[in-house]
Amino acid sequence: MAKAVWRLRKGMDRRFRSGHPWVYSNELMESPKGIEPGAAVQLQDAGGAFLALGYGNPKSLIAFRTLTRSPEDAKLDTPFTSEFLTGKLLDAHSLRHRLGLTQWSYRLCYGEGDFIPGLIIDRYRTRAGQVFVVQAHTAGADQMLGVLLPSLETFANETAKRDPEPVAWSHTAVIINNELGVRALEGVESQPPKIARAGAVKESLSQIEILIRPALGGTKPVEFTVDLVNGQKTGFFLDQASNVAIAAQRFSDGPKPGAGQTIRILDLCCYVGQWGTQLARTFRERGYKVEVLAVDASQQALDFAKKNMEREGAKVSTLKGDVLKDLAGLDARSFDLVVCDPPALIKGRKDIPQGRHAYLQLNTQVFRVVRLGGAVVSCSCSALLEEEDFYGALTKAAQRNDVQVQWIARGAQASDHPMLLEFPEGRYLKSLFGIVS
Repeated sequence: MAKAVWRLRKGMDRRFRSGHPWVYSNELMESPKGIEPGAAVQLQDAGGAFLALGYGNPKSLIAFRTLTRSPEDAKLDTPFTSEFLTGKLLDAHSLRHRLGLTQWSYRLCYGEGDFIPGLIIDRYRTRAGQVFVVQAHTAGADQMLGVLLPSLETFANETAKRDPEPVAWSHTAVIINNELGVRALEGVESQPPKIARAGAVKESLSQIEILIRPALGGTKPVEFTVDLVNGQKTGFFLDQASNVAIAAQRFSDGPKPGAGQTIRILDLCCYVGQWGTQLARTFRERGYKVEVLAVDASQQALDFAKKNMEREGAKVSTLKGDVLKDLAGLDARSFDLVVCDPPALIKGRKDIPQGRHAYLQLNTQVFRVVRLGGAVVSCSCSALLEEEDFYGALTKAAQRNDVQVQWIARGAQASDHPMLLEFPEGRYLKSLFGIVS
């Protein structure tokens, strides 16, 4: 038996039985109490039948999060063992292996999408090894960190037997980055990033080249210089990979350019330049010259972006500033392709009205500076922004600039961020691709 047993109220099990991994405190027969945040809990229905094993938190509205529904696991006293976590990670790896991702950098664990709620693990390939960057968003995920290193060691040794380009544990580094405000909601402290294991990785983890899958395929990786210790999130935004590929495919098709023809790209909120770098390679392979204006609030990010884009042959200029305030000085109709990929502009429900206006304000500038006949990529990673509200902001922004847009594709988070239809909270990234006329 688990350390605690909680029961759902009669009639409150329908949503959970349909596959949703959370239970809210008001759905329980009794108020959750008597355990530390993140402690193991067995969940039962009102009649005492086993439903799931997971972890609980009496300090959170989300009182219970599911780790397993297997009746075989009902006898476990705790799921916080190296054997249990390793099994989960190997299951997650099998999906990435099937998708052909394992020779590149990819997200190994996407929380509830991989049935390990609250835990994020990104695995970055380098020329000489690999780096795991780990984030524990919840109290239960924080409990798992106690067995993280032995779990990752077993995982690395097992996957080395099947990966096309295996990496030994000796050449594996591990970074834990729990500098997350969301942890306060779970009753656990935010903590500065730390290198839990350096291994034989010789490069500085604060300035290291990672290998990313090229947008249009091929065997030559795209290299990005990034900061895996102090960078945003885990150091790179792997969730945009499929959207970058859509842009590269849709906007590079067509007749070959004339000799010396240049394409001008505006990369807004560029961070380390994922969009501009991948598109620079794509367009240069098509015969274009590429000029990119990279815009971000962080000078360090701009420095990385410039280096990464120039490595792919782009001519790069940078603008440090706030995209909601500092774009008015850009000439109208001056870019062939504008990529707008801001951070989440809506953090909580109280921010929804202001956030909707921010998306309208930002995309109004997007449609002002893109040339007629040019292309636009507009994204939102705000989970609380409804898709229809996002579309409405784009429609109004285009109307303000007296342009029409033919939207030719839409995207979501990449395949290494698997979604569960029973869990809409795990779907957050929205992207639209349009031609302006």
